[in-house]
Amino acid sequence: MKAFLFDLGSVIVDVHLENFLPALGLDGQVSVDEAIAKYESSGINSEFELGRISFDEFHERSCRLFEIEFEKTRFLSAWKAIIGDEKPGIFELIQRCAQHAPVYLLSNTNKPHFEEALRLSPALQLMKHFFLSYELQLLKPDPRIYTETIDRIGIAGDQIFFTDDREDNIESAKQVGLQAVRFRNVEQLKTVLQNILD
Repeated sequence: MKAFLFDLGSVIVDVHLENFLPALGLDGQVSVDEAIAKYESSGINSEFELGRISFDEFHERSCRLFEIEFEKTRFLSAWKAIIGDEKPGIFELIQRCAQHAPVYLLSNTNKPHFEEALRLSPALQLMKHFFLSYELQLLKPDPRIYTETIDRIGIAGDQIFFTDDREDNIESAKQVGLQAVRFRNVEQLKTVLQNILD
């Protein structure tokens, strides 16, 4: 392999959607599933991750969505609380990859979440470049986000190893030629990469 490409959420850092509502004081009033359904049906989160709306607009539209006026600083803090700590062992594995070939990030994310991940994850400092949905204005599993990333890396897709925790993202990546393997846990990925890294 001439490059490694990692997803962020649930691969490098843990994701805790369940932290959002309690941090806003909404635990017991709205369930996590209800909140997710509200965001998905409204399309607000996708627009935010595509970089089409600012955080201010995301905050305002979230207030309308829940019919509650959230104080902006508290809302931002609650939103960032979704991003958890770095997964144990992932730093060492990415470090090994970086000794072999350049390592990159490809993530569906938004600016506050990415900034929080940067604060919490030393592994991100090992990466050569970040390909972020809100900057590319594309979301996985849209094949265009992979072809754009391959073009920017400048290496043939079949020479790039990609891992992501979602099967739909893996299947789309394979269709454009990436060497893609679904992430299940750090030990499984370590086993998958053993032959490449030895």
